[in-house]
Amino acid sequence: MKEVFLHYPTISKFGKHSISVLELSLNTSGQTLNDFQSQFKNASIDFIIFTSFCPEVYTNEFHIPNRIAEGLRIGNVFCIRTETASSSGNSAIHLASRLVQSGRFETGLVVGTEIMSGLERDKSNQLLASVLSDEQRKLGMSMAQGGALVAQRYLHDYGYGLEDLYLLSKKAHDNGLKNPVAHIQKELSWEIYKSQPIFASPLGLYDISPLSDGSASLIVSSKPSPVKIRGLGHGTANMNSSVVDCSFPASKKAFKMAYENAELMPKDIEVAELHDAFTIFEIIGMEDAGLAEKGKGLQMVRDCITQIDNRLPINPSGGLKSRGHPIGASGIAQVCEIMKYFEKNPSQKIGMTHSIGGLATNNFVTILENCS
Repeated sequence: MKEVFLHYPTISKFGKHSISVLELSLNTSGQTLNDFQSQFKNASIDFIIFTSFCPEVYTNEFHIPNRIAEGLRIGNVFCIRTETASSSGNSAIHLASRLVQSGRFETGLVVGTEIMSGLERDKSNQLLASVLSDEQRKLGMSMAQGGALVAQRYLHDYGYGLEDLYLLSKKAHDNGLKNPVAHIQKELSWEIYKSQPIFASPLGLYDISPLSDGSASLIVSSKPSPVKIRGLGHGTANMNSSVVDCSFPASKKAFKMAYENAELMPKDIEVAELHDAFTIFEIIGMEDAGLAEKGKGLQMVRDCITQIDNRLPINPSGGLKSRGHPIGASGIAQVCEIMKYFEKNPSQKIGMTHSIGGLATNNFVTILENCS
């Protein structure tokens, strides 16, 4: 099977943008394409994969992949869109990798973009809740309430408190302060945290990712680069049983498949970007991945093990919580952040990303190798 390499990650500033999904997509993907073609003269793009959760509702935009191809003047090209809710970005990278591995294509451009700020918060929350099951929505459940149920159970079962959730949120915000593209760049004190507005107990403003605008892109190719795909894994779960005993079965399937595909074990992972739309999901991800023992993830945060300068940096970018969560862009941004981390830390060789779709019903794991 062909090896798959990644080239020229580009991430826009996350936050609020006053331009369209198409314009922002052209900005990021245009930069990626220009950089790639500067290195590989006359290299052709065989396919474009665009990913976005819901531009039809957020910005009333349609048929975007073809418009990107036209805007970049790529010409005749295999051009499609993927959508798997909040794991859309990672799913696009998986599809691109499989296309290259098939041998039918050599090089593809992957770009994910979401503009969420134009929709009122209440309407956006209703839209996000559309990924829940019919039964959950009939109960009036929101995504935040789903995250809160997981958080409440985890704190109760393993003897943690709000102070521990604060340490988790503070780590994300501290890392975001170091990331120039992060949406939330705020120093978080205990005093600020404990007085935060509560959205779904115990989760408040500083435990939940913001509604962000942003875009990310990269090239997936059989042409060599310093970073390659080492392993891919995916997992799905029943809509009404996606959370079992503070664990996400779909994530466990995805991690297991990725480790087997990469011929690696949890101890080999040196840095990870884990899906933390709600801060507690970072901890569930660590434990499902085998990076922490069951119930010990928050203890590792207490012990500073997951800090950016310690043994196992988790979400050194600030994660979805601080970098931001423009849904279609997030999974691609995670991979871009690992690539940029490798540039700054060349001795680190193995990184991992993890994306959750819906309430942990369609999840993807990507393991990357630094070949430099």
